[in-house]
Amino acid sequence: MMKKLIFLLLLLPSAQGQDEPTFKSESRLVEVYATVFDHGNRAVQGLTKEQFEIRDDGAARTIRHFETSEKALSCALLLDTTASMTAALPALRNSARLFIDALRPGDAVGIYSFNESVEELSEVTSDRVAARRALMRLRAGGRTALFDAITHVALQIEKRPGKKVIVVLTDGGDNASILNRQSAALRARKAGVPIFAVAEGDALADATASNMLRDLSDSTGGHMYKAKQSKDMEAIFADIARDLENGYLLAFEPPSDGKLLKWHELEIVVKDAPKLFKVRARTGYSTDGL
Repeated sequence: MMKKLIFLLLLLPSAQGQDEPTFKSESRLVEVYATVFDHGNRAVQGLTKEQFEIRDDGAARTIRHFETSEKALSCALLLDTTASMTAALPALRNSARLFIDALRPGDAVGIYSFNESVEELSEVTSDRVAARRALMRLRAGGRTALFDAITHVALQIEKRPGKKVIVVLTDGGDNASILNRQSAALRARKAGVPIFAVAEGDALADATASNMLRDLSDSTGGHMYKAKQSKDMEAIFADIARDLENGYLLAFEPPSDGKLLKWHELEIVVKDAPKLFKVRARTGYSTDGL
């Protein structure tokens, strides 16, 4: 039976030129990443800030910051290097290379591994050679603290500027985390960073893992994919790269009344044409801790 590989994608700070204004999220701004699709499931580019509307519990919010799909993004690859991944390391490296190669020339990527803790193997860089070289240093051993790793990375990137993404590759079951699945999911939702999940092999039949990945993906504005065969992976990674390249970043200020400490439902729409386009974005946020 095939080893299961699960890929989660979260977004790190984008590399930006010195002459280009850098967006640094204020403590009270909520960031929303959105990808717009037409009826043919094609990503829509070229939309302006004025064409979007953010509905927070039904109330319209003013968009304080807006980045188009043309902006560069940076990705962190968070790779499971626990003992259970020993036989799967070659496939893990190949899949990671596919994603790195699918990124645009201006995008940046960092390589991280985890078992009971997280280790940085390569800083965020646009040097593809350095990123691929870091993959060769992967060594398997130890137990799996998946929920702790997701929580740790989400906390690290939550207030970073620009379009950001994290990619987690793991073979599944957590057996070493202090935190539980619910805590990891809540942290990811609060961070508001899109998570993309790709399940392969045994993960396809693991209802608990699949439900967790689907919940994380949908609630943060990402998407879950299922790779029934190894050859599906290249097309899936190309699709994910397309989503990331065509994403929009919107930020707004949450209400300052007594409703701060509750969960807010979010809806992002394209004004004047809500039935023509489908918007994939996070479904809500909590302002606890702002």
